[in-house]
Amino acid sequence: MAKSAQFNLSPLPFLKHRKTPKFSFSGTNTLLNKRPNWPKSLSLRSKSALARAYSSETMAEDSNRSALLVIDMQKDFIEGGGPFLVKGGKEIVPNVIKAVDVARQRGILIIWVVREHDPLGRDVEVFRRHLYGKGKVGPVSKGSEGLELVDGLVIKEGDYKLVKTRFSAFFATHLHSVLQGAGINSLVITGVQTPNCIRQTVYDAVALDYQPVTVIVDATAAATPDIHLANLFDMKNIGVATLTLEEWSEPKASST
Repeated sequence: MAKSAQFNLSPLPFLKHRKTPKFSFSGTNTLLNKRPNWPKSLSLRSKSALARAYSSETMAEDSNRSALLVIDMQKDFIEGGGPFLVKGGKEIVPNVIKAVDVARQRGILIIWVVREHDPLGRDVEVFRRHLYGKGKVGPVSKGSEGLELVDGLVIKEGDYKLVKTRFSAFFATHLHSVLQGAGINSLVITGVQTPNCIRQTVYDAVALDYQPVTVIVDATAAATPDIHLANLFDMKNIGVATLTLEEWSEPKASST
């Protein structure tokens, strides 16, 4: 009889200040979270076919058809105490830096997806427009320090910068045409935050038939670990590969 599936999403880097929840996947692969605030048990597939597809040979062959999206790793999302702050964001910065380094080594196109808003808020979502206007410096306003990438992340020659004004990197942007023009059909996602910009971008990528779409679970973050894990669960159930940075980095290391 085949062994029961084993899968573990923890520890995530922003869990180190609190007790790490225990996850068990066996038999019918039911997620058992012992924390009292977690909702009903969640049923997950142990590991998707997309995740298993990441062999050394596959990664070597597909590097020129893949892109790494680094989403919203800007100071207003990662540092300070403004309304755009993602509490789990600061802890993933080292892993995002490493993911970028791995992508450079493999020759994977790096796309920096950033928010930049009109200082008067004319291009921001309606529910956020009160944060902008005369006499105010709204989050990631053009010309402000808050829209800069956090320290350690640098756009280099050959990278591509994409500006968005909504959650999805595909909404009202030319991302799809850029990817199609470069012959890219596989996306790897890092950044913040999981229920908003990460999720919306991933769902649009799936709708546009990019395959595989991979989320690096310890190089993405949300306001809380529970929110992060719940959204990873939803994305995994639509065929998205959820890998740790070590799992994603491993094929390259083994092929050298």
